[in-house]
Amino acid sequence: MILSKSKKEFNIGIVTIGKSPRLDIESELKKTIDYEVDFTHSGALDKILPNQLNDLAPLSDSDTLVTLYDDETEIQVSHKKITKILYNNISEIVSKVDVIVMACTGYEEMGNYQIPILFPGKITENLIMDYSNKKDFKLGVVQPHSNQIEKEYEKWNFKNIDADVYASSPYGNPNVSADQSWIDVTNSFEQFKPDLVYLNCMGMRSTHKDYIHENLNVPVLLAANVTGMVINQILK
Repeated sequence: MILSKSKKEFNIGIVTIGKSPRLDIESELKKTIDYEVDFTHSGALDKILPNQLNDLAPLSDSDTLVTLYDDETEIQVSHKKITKILYNNISEIVSKVDVIVMACTGYEEMGNYQIPILFPGKITENLIMDYSNKKDFKLGVVQPHSNQIEKEYEKWNFKNIDADVYASSPYGNPNVSADQSWIDVTNSFEQFKPDLVYLNCMGMRSTHKDYIHENLNVPVLLAANVTGMVINQILK
């Protein structure tokens, strides 16, 4: 066991496409960070009233992002519309933190700032590309919503990777083994036999990762954990 070392002067900004704070995402990051650090949260929906949510609805299936409006309400928002708000979120906290984690795997670029912005989706997908040099490599991907499946298939097909993509919400039954959606995903992967499974949503948790791993006995990548490992190396 690695002892926790004080790095209280280091502050990590978590910028989410939903409402903040996302303590669930903070918790998953902490699982692979061996230091005590501070967190500052900012959310694109923090100043959005319930009657304004319809204005942020997705423009198409490929424009769909999934997040939480509060602790229990899962909603879909537009990637294009939310991006404009996220720039304001970044500007509000950029002078207060040492690094920002963009808490959505659907983003890969948000411009240049005086501090690093880490994109969990980009970090994890680069790791997958390195892992994929295995002969006849097969990738399993879990998206949070079925609207995102086609776009995800196209992305991995463009990268010449044989991928099977399914959808299951991370915000369903907390008891993953009793959640029929996750049971169905696991059963489908048993037929496909992936070499690696990627949980492609920052809202997915270690409980989802453990359930997939226990049933398939293959490596499972959780974007928040992978990003925490990168931050851990930055702090060493």
